[in-house]
Amino acid sequence: MRDGMARLLVLVMLLLLSACQTQLTREGSSNLRGVEKSPADVYISLGVEYMNRGMYDVALEKLEKALKIDRSSSNAHNVIAVLYDRLGERALAGEHYKKAVKLSPANSGAQNNYARYLCGIKKYDLADKHFNKALKNPLYKSPLLALTNAGTCAWKSGNLDKAEAYYRTALQRNKRYSVTLLQMAKLKFEQQNYLSVRAYLQRFKDVNKHTPASLWLAVQAEDKLGDLGAVTSYVLQLKRLYPDSHEVALLEKSRFNRLVQP
Repeated sequence: MRDGMARLLVLVMLLLLSACQTQLTREGSSNLRGVEKSPADVYISLGVEYMNRGMYDVALEKLEKALKIDRSSSNAHNVIAVLYDRLGERALAGEHYKKAVKLSPANSGAQNNYARYLCGIKKYDLADKHFNKALKNPLYKSPLLALTNAGTCAWKSGNLDKAEAYYRTALQRNKRYSVTLLQMAKLKFEQQNYLSVRAYLQRFKDVNKHTPASLWLAVQAEDKLGDLGAVTSYVLQLKRLYPDSHEVALLEKSRFNRLVQP
């Protein structure tokens, strides 16, 4: 499960970056919105576009230009921090995340990203504070993601009860939020509550196509529950739908692979 947690954190990080990108549209000067119009906006948007294309060198050029135009742009610091994170420049990423939230504490996207960064360097208590700063903003567009990220960070710190509380809060707000459903299923496996794993995976499947991670989890949970037919079914689905996935590589090294050998 530790390997699964690492990949889970990578997935959450990717989802977090996506949330950051959706919040780059300027929404006016309200303090609650946390983002004000800036002459640097066009370069920030270009930077995001080039990041999405994987053209990181051009993205960096555009974002550096944005900061030259407006050093006080919280979003410019937030987005260049995301880029530095992708490039593995963690110290630079941290500096810019910190500047982003200092310039605009109500910039919930930046608070969320900074919290994720802090969790990655094991500053769990401080990360939790910044997740909650993001969540305090009633205009924040991605509270479910922040709650899920906060739960995953709590789990990483070893506090499973706190992780579950965050996940449950997210699901109370939207019982069909697939990201949290899968996280909860993984958490329940960690807690050895395999019937709950089955239930959460069914809810996940009702709103989202099975992923390699969800199918591999289902294989392991059904094995614990002693349902050989279900195990075989999930093994076959995993190999058929995602033959090149990391989970299939794990499967082929496991005893489950023998179930579908000719």
